[in-house]
Amino acid sequence: MLRYEDLLDRLYSRLPTKGPTQPIELPQLDVVHVGLHTHIKNFKEVCDRIRREPRIVMRYLLKELAAKGSLDDSNNLTIFSRISSQTLNTLFNRFLMSYVRCSTCGSFDTILKKQGKVWIISCLACGAETPVKPV
Repeated sequence: MLRYEDLLDRLYSRLPTKGPTQPIELPQLDVVHVGLHTHIKNFKEVCDRIRREPRIVMRYLLKELAAKGSLDDSNNLTIFSRISSQTLNTLFNRFLMSYVRCSTCGSFDTILKKQGKVWIISCLACGAETPVKPV
């Protein structure tokens, strides 16, 4: 029979090591209106910074806006209606809180992966895994 201290030592030896992490600088969306269309010029850079595929972020924004849109060749988002930059940044911040931020430690240093039908946020800072609603 193992002692409690031995079990704790074994648990701590299996935890991922926590290295020094730089706080992520969360970007704002660069929104440009052309006629009735709304373009987000830095969409690819923003998605790269938060480690999310542009299609996933696009799907979330378009679903919340109930609008149509598309990605061009350089992964910049075009929404086929006129949306204010304040509305887009508010929705983007909601996406960050729901699908990027670790609910355990609050770090934005995470990845989103799919296991079967379940989407999971895996934190690179603390190692926590949290299931989230499908995008």
